Amino acid sequence: MGNVQGCDLAFGGALVVVAAVVFSVHRLFFTVLIRYPWSGLVVAEEQKVRDKSEKVMFAGSLNPPHHGHIAMITYLAERYGEVVVVIGINPKKNYKVSPARRKKLLEDMITGSKIKGKVQVEVVAGYIWRFALRENVSIMFRGIRSWKRDGSDERLLFLQNTWGPILLGPLKWPLPQHFLEGKPEYNHISSTLIRDMCLEAKKEGKKPNLNALVPKSTADDVAKLYSS
Repeated sequence: MGNVQGCDLAFGGALVVVAAVVFSVHRLFFTVLIRYPWSGLVVAEEQKVRDKSEKVMFAGSLNPPHHGHIAMITYLAERYGEVVVVIGINPKKNYKVSPARRKKLLEDMITGSKIKGKVQVEVVAGYIWRFALRENVSIMFRGIRSWKRDGSDERLLFLQNTWGPILLGPLKWPLPQHFLEGKPEYNHISSTLIRDMCLEAKKEGKKPNLNALVPKSTADDVAKLYSS
């Protein structure tokens, strides 16, 4: 009898693993990508109403945040009821500009925009998906310039967010993960570009002009933080 029960458990466990593998492959190859222009997305009226009751998450390092990030966050804040922007951190890693300062930068950028009061910014250590489950998030969003340019870098994180709840717990079905394609006019902007400009300006003893890359109200703060 014991052997039969053991076989049943093993078979059940194998089925779970197989189902998870199939699910992961399906999610990876049939990724939800919201292409620009976002306004061209056809959304039924019933879905619009449901969206306004949902809480979504936008995650990234935002090191530093820039116009491209703000455009995507603005779209989400206008479409959904609640938006949580998460700056993920590794507690073992030392950052030149702390996550807390990046959080303040983003909050200042949002304060000067039309989505003031509609977005919550959090610094999260550990697994982002675990935080999302705790906060009853409906959809996890990631911003990309295009799948061709950024897709390969996103796959590992995508699989981690898929398998994490199944293997590491709490045992729950993985949250939907959607990718939001950036506004073409900002796709030349990256956090790396801004950091490099600040370092180059520092070497030359100049102040970097970041007005075309970040909101003007925070350009001086970004320059100061990333040139020090």
